[in-house]
Amino acid sequence: MNNTKFKIVIFIILIVSLVLLTLYGIFGTSVSLLSVKEIKTSRTLKNDLINSLKINNVDSVYDKQNNIYYYTIPEKYENGIYILKLGLKKGYKYKLIDNTLNIIKIEYNKPIKVIIYNDKYFYETKIELTNLPIINIKTEDDITTNDTISTFKYINLNNKKQVVSNNSMIHIRGASSAIVDKKSYKVEIYNNKYSEEKNIHIDNFYLGSDFILDAVYKDPSKIRNVLATKLWNDISNDFTKVDIYYEFVELFINDEYMGLYVFTEPINRKRLNLNKDSQNDTSIIIKSNDWNTLNNDSDFKNINDDKYLGYEIKYPNDDKFYSDIWNKFLTKISNYYDDFNSLTYDIINDTWNLNNYIDMIIYNAFINNSDNKLVKNDYFYMKSLKSNEIYIQPWDMEFSFGLHFSSIGKKLSVKDLNDYNQVYTSFIHTDPKINELLVSRYTALRKNILTKKYFDKLLDEYKNKLIKGATKRDSDKWYKYDIEQEIEEIRTWISNRLDYFDEYVSDLKNE
Repeated sequence: MNNTKFKIVIFIILIVSLVLLTLYGIFGTSVSLLSVKEIKTSRTLKNDLINSLKINNVDSVYDKQNNIYYYTIPEKYENGIYILKLGLKKGYKYKLIDNTLNIIKIEYNKPIKVIIYNDKYFYETKIELTNLPIINIKTEDDITTNDTISTFKYINLNNKKQVVSNNSMIHIRGASSAIVDKKSYKVEIYNNKYSEEKNIHIDNFYLGSDFILDAVYKDPSKIRNVLATKLWNDISNDFTKVDIYYEFVELFINDEYMGLYVFTEPINRKRLNLNKDSQNDTSIIIKSNDWNTLNNDSDFKNINDDKYLGYEIKYPNDDKFYSDIWNKFLTKISNYYDDFNSLTYDIINDTWNLNNYIDMIIYNAFINNSDNKLVKNDYFYMKSLKSNEIYIQPWDMEFSFGLHFSSIGKKLSVKDLNDYNQVYTSFIHTDPKINELLVSRYTALRKNILTKKYFDKLLDEYKNKLIKGATKRDSDKWYKYDIEQEIEEIRTWISNRLDYFDEYVSDLKNE
């Protein structure tokens, strides 16, 4: 062989070696070249052949009932191909059925069939791709309204590879939520010894030791509370700068798929930008859980419990402040409710932070929040015992945008999409000075937030997240709904509401 031919042979060997090395790096040694028929005919089926599955070096989450492993796909790969590498123990191989080796085209709602085997046994399963983060909870005991020891894992590959694992406590939360089939939960993160709570950092939006998994069961659109939260964040940002964060996730508990949830943070001192309690003073957070009746003839000076009627002190957790807190808070708020039908500017200004109050009136009235009315499902907070103004932070805005509570029916809700031309919460006041402020603020909000463009952008964003499999799986698990139809109904409701509310405010302006 002459020198030229030798060089050609060496070059071909190098190219082939480079290709093989590349294929090894991409596909790994565990990808099978055998046919499915060959694998099945030469081995015995064993359904417990594996007990976990890593995909691209990240834990997947198992749905035992349907024998499916869930894996969250980074959004940047949605419109292209993706390399799906399975991490298995030595001696095991796998084959992605109906795919070329492990190169896949991402298709939501179409599980990938997989066969895994060793020298003696084989096992068939599926991989379901989701575009949402996954939360996996493990417990040894049933979850009740009391804290249950658990472990928590959060998996999100959308922005950056992030897997957060910790000890935790979990319990069922909510009143009406606790009686429906799909439960909402509160989870608290703990250290290794479960001796104290521990802060965790999740992506760019959450840093804390506890959070809520909202089942959004009563709302067939799954977005009303999220949409209302985002709207309040944006409306109130001019004055209070309190952003309550949220994201859609898929939840698993003890290898059971639980459906679509909203992962969100609770209202607390840190989120409301309040100071810690000190020896002589404290910031205050009070939650209103029920429809309460107060009048200014009551004596609030000697209440030493953290609860009174439907109100509950959420901060501080120190009974030495309780009597002073109730006397301060209840005296101020009872004056407001006692004069509710003849509110003057002075009464309102003496009770509330005025800018926050005006925003809350517009917000509640616009979304037709029938489960609030500045009485229920609010957090009231004061920056100090010495403060003279109360701030309002809304909570649980599910019954809005045409949805209402109903004691009849499994979901405890009913839609009334024609209620866009009604106002359930107070808007028009007896004092013209307050009405002027309402009209002025509404007119300003109408330019950039209360617009069709603003809502369309949010609705499109939510729909794009939810149509890629999560709502179909949730619908199959709990009750049937069509997410695209639900969101379009809300879009129509908002469009009608904007037209109606413009006329409503115009009539007030002309009075």
